[in-house]
Amino acid sequence: MSVVRFPPRCQAGAAEANQRGRSNEAARTSGRMLDSCLALINQEEAQLSRVLLFAAVLVLFAGSVAVAKAGPRQYTYRPVSISFVPGFSTNGPELQNVSSSFSLNVIGGSIGGVRGAELGGVFNIDEGEVLGYQAAGVFNILGGGFSGLQQAGVFSIVGGGFVGVQQAGVINIVDGTFVGAQMAGVVNVVGGSFSGAQMAGVANVAGDGFSGAQLSGVVNVAGEQLSGAQLAGVVNVAAEFSGAQIGLVNIAGAGHGLQLGLVNIADEADVPIGLVSIVKNGPFHVNVWANEFSPMNVGVKFGSKYIYNIFMAGWRPRGESSMVFGGIGLGGHIPMKQFFVDIDLLSHGVFLGPDWFPEGGSDLLSSLRATAGWQVMRVLAITAGPTASVWVSDHESGTNVPIYGAPFCHWYGSENVCIWPGFTVGLQLF
Repeated sequence: MSVVRFPPRCQAGAAEANQRGRSNEAARTSGRMLDSCLALINQEEAQLSRVLLFAAVLVLFAGSVAVAKAGPRQYTYRPVSISFVPGFSTNGPELQNVSSSFSLNVIGGSIGGVRGAELGGVFNIDEGEVLGYQAAGVFNILGGGFSGLQQAGVFSIVGGGFVGVQQAGVINIVDGTFVGAQMAGVVNVVGGSFSGAQMAGVANVAGDGFSGAQLSGVVNVAGEQLSGAQLAGVVNVAAEFSGAQIGLVNIAGAGHGLQLGLVNIADEADVPIGLVSIVKNGPFHVNVWANEFSPMNVGVKFGSKYIYNIFMAGWRPRGESSMVFGGIGLGGHIPMKQFFVDIDLLSHGVFLGPDWFPEGGSDLLSSLRATAGWQVMRVLAITAGPTASVWVSDHESGTNVPIYGAPFCHWYGSENVCIWPGFTVGLQLF
């Protein structure tokens, strides 16, 4: 039988009730005091329970920290492991608690780790790390890291870091950092940083920083800083890059180096060369000018600090023989405080009236310009400089080039080629 021990205040109250006797009033007073004491006991028990619970949590937390600091898992070493399928092997039911120097999986097998070589007819599954050589007919899956050469007919997945060479017929995936070479028929994916070369038939993806070269048939992606080169058949993407991006479409945040493609897009870029280069923080200008070929021309220039694209249109009134043309070009900008020099090459399609689109004929004009500019105001500059132009026409209307001057012309087979020097003067706005 358990004995309830009352707190001192409750004991004093009970003694006082005994002295007053067994009157009704004393009984009621004693009952109220007992109720109060029982409530106090419940509060103290609840507080004690909370203290004990907190202590238990601390013990569990300390235990988990001790386990975390215990270091890597320890495996039982067996020099050779042979498996037909997981569970049917020389390691019995403790297959993932064993490490070996040589592991042979006739169909497939699972083991703790390998330091040496592992061969699988279909697959290899390793809980820990592998150092050395690993090959499987279909796939490799590792929970830890890998150092050495890994080959798979279809795919390999590594949960830790990778140092060495990884080859797969379809896809390679590494969750950690990668140092070495990664090659896949379709896709390579690295979740961490990458140093080395990534080569894939379709896509390469690096989640963190990249140092080296990415080469793919379709797309390359570097999630953070790229130091090196990206070469893709279609598109390259990098958060930032120092080096080169070469593809049909190149996309970057801050770019320091070369972007070479049909379309280049960047927040900042040093040398974007392409049909269209859009630089968010780059210059944008509107130019109007006249030359010996046309008195009215207008164009827009945009790009980086040193390289720009220009899109232009022009018109020369000559009654029924009026001429309109449109062109694109690429140029370089040399800033010199209040002055600058622009050197660009323009290519035009020329349309002559009254037969604007002659059947089977075309007129093309290319002009090399070297113009000096004086920045009169922040939004206004005066430009002027020499030009050299070449006109190519494959029909009779191109025999008389409509310019102010006497060009040198000669027929080369079915093409009439005319060459002449010229001059341009104009204004640059914005």
